[in-house]
Amino acid sequence: MHDGIIQIRSSRELTENEIRSILNIVERYRGRSEYEILESEGGFDIYFTGLNDARHTASKIKKVLGGDLKISTRFLRVESGRAIYRLTFRIKLPETPSRARYGF
Repeated sequence: MHDGIIQIRSSRELTENEIRSILNIVERYRGRSEYEILESEGGFDIYFTGLNDARHTASKIKKVLGGDLKISTRFLRVESGRAIYRLTFRIKLPETPSRARYGF
């Protein structure tokens, strides 16, 4: 079950440096979470098992590459009397490519 999803979207083709930066950031800030990367329309999706790791990774990607971050929630289930939600972080990258080199 994936509790956090990061959707990277762009109206242009991503540069090799941007893709490398995103992959490095995901690998570095994933914590103990497992993740899966799938290509999607207009970008790609990163599915995280840990919500806080997904939140931290999304904020770091936004800080390095720029763009707009939008967060949406969806009710999943109740565990031990607590509501569990799936958070989706959509990052829309800017029109101009980032000059970031490998996420650092």
